[in-house]
Order: sequence, then C-alpha cells, then structure tokens
Amino acid sequence: MAGLIDLLMKWAEQIAPLGFFNLATFCICTFLVVDMAKTQISPGELHQSHAFLEGLDNCNRCHDPKRDNMAENCLACHTVIKQQLLKSKGLHAQKEFAKCELCHVEHQGRTFQLVYFKDGTSSFQHSTTGYKLEGKHASLDCRNCHNNKNIQGVEDLKKQGVSIERTYLGLNRDCLSCHFDEHRGQLSKDCFNCHTYESWKPAPGFDHSRTVYPLTGRHEQVDCIKCHIQIVSGAGKDDKAYLTYASTKHNQCSDCHSDAHKGRLGLNCNQCHNTSGWGSVKMTNFDHSRTNYPLLGMHAQVACEKCHGDRITKGLKFADCRNCHKDFHKGEFANRASKGACEECHSVQGFLPSSFTMLNHEETLFPLTGAHRAIACIECHVNTSGKNSEYQFSFESLRCLECHQDPHNGQVSKFLNAGGCESCHQSQSWVSINFDHEKTNFPLEGAHIGVPCTKCHKSEVSGKNHFIRFKPVSTKCSTCHSGNVAGERLKG
Repeated sequence: MAGLIDLLMKWAEQIAPLGFFNLATFCICTFLVVDMAKTQISPGELHQSHAFLEGLDNCNRCHDPKRDNMAENCLACHTVIKQQLLKSKGLHAQKEFAKCELCHVEHQGRTFQLVYFKDGTSSFQHSTTGYKLEGKHASLDCRNCHNNKNIQGVEDLKKQGVSIERTYLGLNRDCLSCHFDEHRGQLSKDCFNCHTYESWKPAPGFDHSRTVYPLTGRHEQVDCIKCHIQIVSGAGKDDKAYLTYASTKHNQCSDCHSDAHKGRLGLNCNQCHNTSGWGSVKMTNFDHSRTNYPLLGMHAQVACEKCHGDRITKGLKFADCRNCHKDFHKGEFANRASKGACEECHSVQGFLPSSFTMLNHEETLFPLTGAHRAIACIECHVNTSGKNSEYQFSFESLRCLECHQDPHNGQVSKFLNAGGCESCHQSQSWVSINFDHEKTNFPLEGAHIGVPCTKCHKSEVSGKNHFIRFKPVSTKCSTCHSGNVAGERLKG
C-alpha cells in the first residue's frame, strides 16, 4: 500500500504544473484511489483465527494465482482435515465438499461464523458425513454431541490449531465415546448387539440364548433383576446404579435358589428337577429314603402324584397319617393317650390286619374274656353304613344285649335289669348257667334240685322266635306229677 501512495505522489508532481489539481483535490483523489485499491486487494478482514494472515505478503499462502487449487493451501494448515481426506472419511471426503470456500467464507470480519450451513444447521443432512442420525439422535441439537465432553484427542487437536469450542471434528462413532457405559465394561462395547437408536430400553437385540446360560422354562419369565443384582455405587453423576452380568454365578442351581433339601440330596438338582417348574420332577432313580420321609411298606408302591399331586410340591406335611389319609374313625379315638394316632393300630405294611392286640384290649373298658376272645373284631365292631371306612368302636352301653339278642323273649327282664345276662350266664359259654332258683317263687328242694332245667322249662316257638318258657310256669305238682305224664301247662 505504501508503494502505491509513493506512485501517486510522483504522478501528482508531474501533473501539478498543468494546474489540474490543488492540494485538497489531490487528497480526496488519493483517499478514493487508496480505498479502491485496498478493496480490490482485500475484500474485508479475516476471521480472528486467520488474523495472522492479514497483509499483502500472506495472500499467496491461501490464494493461488491460478485460483484452482486453494484447497491444497488450506490443508497445509488444516492437517486434521487432510488426514480425513487421506482416509476417505468424513464430510470433507465427499466430492460436493471438495472446495473449502463453498462452506467456509472468509473476509467477513473477525467474528463472522466461518462455517456456512445452507438453510441453517437444523436442515443439515448429517448423512453426508457418513454417519446418519437415526432415532433419538435425529432430534438432538448439534452441540449435544459436538462439545468438549465428547471430543476425542483434545490435546492433539489443540496442537494442530483446532478451536475446541467451535469445531465439529474429533467425534468417534462408538456409542461409548459419547454415552456412559451402563454395564461398566462387563459386556461388549458394541452397544448395537442389544440396543437401538430409538431408546435404551428395551433392548430388542439381546438374546439370552446366545449367552453362556440360555434361559429355558420358567427362567424365561423371571425379571432380569431377580438374577442380575443391582449395584448402587453413586460414584458420579451418571454412575449411580447398574446390574451385574459378568460376575453372575450360574454353575449350580443353588447359586440362585436356596436348597430346599438342606444338602441331603446333593448339589445336582438336575437329577430330579428341570426349569419347567420346581414341581416338575423326574422321579426315575429317585431315592426317597434320602428325604425326611423314607417310603416303606405299602407306601413304596404308591404313585408320586397320589401324595404330591400333578406337580411335586415342597413343604408337604407327613408327621401325621391324617395329613394324607382320611380319618376312618371320625375322631372316635381322640380321647386316647395317643390322640388317635393311626400307628397305634395300623402300620405302613397295610391297613389290615390291625395291630391292636388282645393285650391292648385288656386296657379298654371291655376286656375280652371267655368265648369273646375267639370272636372276630368285626362281629362286635360292625360296619354301620356299608362303607369300608365306617365301623363302630364306641358304644353307649357295654351290656350283653347291645350285641346279643334276648333269647328269652323278655321273660327274665327282672334279672336283666338287676344284674344283666351275667346273672345266669358266663362269657366262657352260653350254656354254662349259674342261676340261683332260690330267687324265684319256686325254690328247688329235695329231688327237684337234681332235675335238669329243660324238664320243667320247655322249648317253644312263637312266630319266628324260638325260646324256652320261663314264665308263666305253673307251680302245681299235678302239672308235672299226674297220671297224665305230659301234663298241661297253665296259661295266664
């Protein structure tokens, strides 16, 4: 510029004698010429980042005289862009962005925005960078991603003259370069194995069958947090809680489940159980003797489902027979010392015969004596309803007539009321009689004492009843000792 002014001064000296200019006119012309020359040489001030290139001596550092390879001069300083071009990556590797000046307009002033977005940043087609914005990414503002927090290799970029606050460079396409690792390094860094751009949850790409522990049966219905414990660390703003994955034990069922058998059956649960449900049990080769209730006698032949139902259930009660079996006696023995325990009379070898012995019967209110000892139980303890489960064991009275029919047709009720059948009979035999005739109106004396009872007390039939006549019987001698040997009995 100084050279141009010197040239104008010399020119003014040459034309001054001609009288064309005075000093004022010269100054005005000089200012106009200088300003015009300046405009032709520099359209305006450079951006503050390029301010060091101001001056005529620096023009060629950016502008080639031929005006056809300006980009090469730009890349001499912008080495980061040059590296991207060499790798054919990023926006600048696209043909439509080969000329720097299409997007980066200079000489607009120190604070002018050097990056030009046609129709604004919101309409910028991010796919031209080679990274298409999808899902939730599409709604984000540029600076949500392009900021100091997410830029990789900040120090190296600074050394190359990149303005960290303004640059759109330095981002990595890996999810974890912007997002916090919610899994804390437990899983693959390729988030797209499970997640999508739409949202973090759910994770549609996750397939548990591709892990070392495929889920089957009931396990497929279990919420993740039931197996993968949540850890609350609170180490940072983002690092608050996470689920454990890599450290989750799964070699034994007991890693997650409590052992209902308390170690009695070993650790290999798969011998009996499967993931379709705890109650679904494979009973082949199952040894019930290792449980709290070994199967003995008839129990060993019972199908599992008879006790356990369709699905094997834990916590099955077995301390009392009545936990499984109906009380056939309907609480009749509840007042006994055993509280009616079935094993007092029965065993697992079978319900019958009963193990209640004669000796046991001696301890009841009706000890068995004489001919009673030869009587089958069911002769006295009869079936009261026709059902196998209902037999009579409790009696309101223990008198003989509770079991035996009165063969005397009510003739000796006076004696029965006084002492019962035992007034005449004994349990050893019915025909063994011990009757005191002195208690009657006809005491036996003399030869009468040796006469058999049936000589006087004859057998009779009344309807279907066969009985021996005891009363009324005539006490007249002529009834037995007349000419008529047969005699007639008095009636009435």
